[in-house]
Parts: sequence; structure tokens; C-alpha cells
Amino acid sequence: MDTQLKKTCLHECHMELGAKMSPFGGFDMPIQYSGIIDEHNAVRNDVGVFDVSHMGEIFVSGPDSLKYVNHIFTNDVTNLEEGKILYGMMLYPDGGTVDDLLVYKEFDSEAFLLVVNASNIDKDYAWLLEQTEGFDVVVENRSEEWGQVAVQGPQAEKAVCEVLGYPQAAPLEFYTFCNVEVDGTRVIISRSGYTGEDGFEIYATPELTVKYWNQLLAAGVKPCGLGCRDTLRFEAGLPLYGDELSAEISPVMSGLSMFCKLDKAEFVGK
Repeated sequence: MDTQLKKTCLHECHMELGAKMSPFGGFDMPIQYSGIIDEHNAVRNDVGVFDVSHMGEIFVSGPDSLKYVNHIFTNDVTNLEEGKILYGMMLYPDGGTVDDLLVYKEFDSEAFLLVVNASNIDKDYAWLLEQTEGFDVVVENRSEEWGQVAVQGPQAEKAVCEVLGYPQAAPLEFYTFCNVEVDGTRVIISRSGYTGEDGFEIYATPELTVKYWNQLLAAGVKPCGLGCRDTLRFEAGLPLYGDELSAEISPVMSGLSMFCKLDKAEFVGK
């Protein structure tokens, strides 16, 4: 393995399972365990779990946070309610794509969580800092503090509620989230996903993430790699940065105009 590659908190778990590993976004990531078709079908018909701890978590807070996020984001967060999530992009002035991301409206009127792609964390963070001029905001890259598993498939709700013991997940609607406190630390449970199936994301400390992974596998939830994540998202028509979006490919060119709110007063790249 390239010694320059980063490892997620679940790396040793993947090695113990004999996963086929490959570089992705600067991380050594599992491509498959039992096989791409087997894992794909598990998510379509039952439930699977993915290590998505490589994703980036960037927090924005301060009096101008709403104004700032609207400035750097193609979608419109003006009336986004606390506990809800929006998908959209950050653009360069010429309309090319910096990244596609999810924006979580925190349970605080002056805070947001931006979830960005692993390969773009450092680039995104630097770009976000460049855009803060004139805004009273604090932008913090806290990606290394978080692990994340994605539980995906028709039985995902049952797995999160019964196996992990989080009944708070059941009432969540699509593209919403809640917070849970565990041993004095914050756990974020969201309901979105990148597979075209019902699914949840559990953000927690690296230690808790390993615990949740082991609990899910012990209960028979199938571990899934990036191979079937790609076939699942492709089947569902979901874009991937670097393929359908890039610095040279705008959201409009990718057929994603619905996520660009051109009736907003302004945003970078409009």
C-alpha cells in the first residue's frame, strides 16, 4: 500500500475481512468484500453498510453563516429549517464545479455542517476560507474528528433502530437529521444516502464508528465497498465528482440545474 494514503478508522476492520483495497480520494478504501454484484443486491433487497469515514465535515458558524452559505452554495438555504439537509454545489466564478456537497442546517440559527467529498477536503476548505472576506463567520475543517458509516437498503431503518439502538432514526424524513448524545459526545443520524435506497448515515467519533460497524456485521448486515456504491449510484442516476462534475463540468452541463437556484440574488458562479 502507498504509505501516503490515509486510513479511515475502520481500516483494520477491512483488512481483517480480507477486503480488496484500492486508493480512492487519497484514502486506502475497500472496493469489495464478497463481490460487487452480491453487495449491490444486498443493498437493493436487504441492507448493507459502507465505510464513508473518508468524507469531509466542515462546520460554518457565526452571525453571517446563512448569508455566507448562500453565497458559496448553488441551492438556497434561506428558509432551510433546522434539522434539514440540502444537496447542491460550490462553483468557481466561471461556473465550473468546486465540489458537490450536502448542507445540514444545525439546531442553531447560526450554524451549518457541510459534508464534502474525500478527494476535495483540503481544496474545499482552502476555497471556503478564501470566500469568508466580508462575512462574520468561522469555518472549521473537523473531518479527522469524525467517522461515518452509511446503512443502506430496505431494512436500513430496522438495522439502525434495533441493532444500533437508535429509535430516533425511525421518524426521520428523507434529507433530515437528528442529534444523539453518547458518552458526552455528539452522534449525528441522517437519512439520505447515495444508493437510491432508503438509508441512514451515522456520524460519530472514530471509536464509536468502529463499535457500530462491528455491531452491524455481528447482526448480519453485509459490508459493502466502493465498487457497489458506484454501481448503485450509477443505477440511480446520482452524480459523482470527478465523473459527472468537475472544474470543467458545470451542474447545468450535467443536467443538475434543479440544484442551482438562479432566482437567488447571487452566488459564486451564478
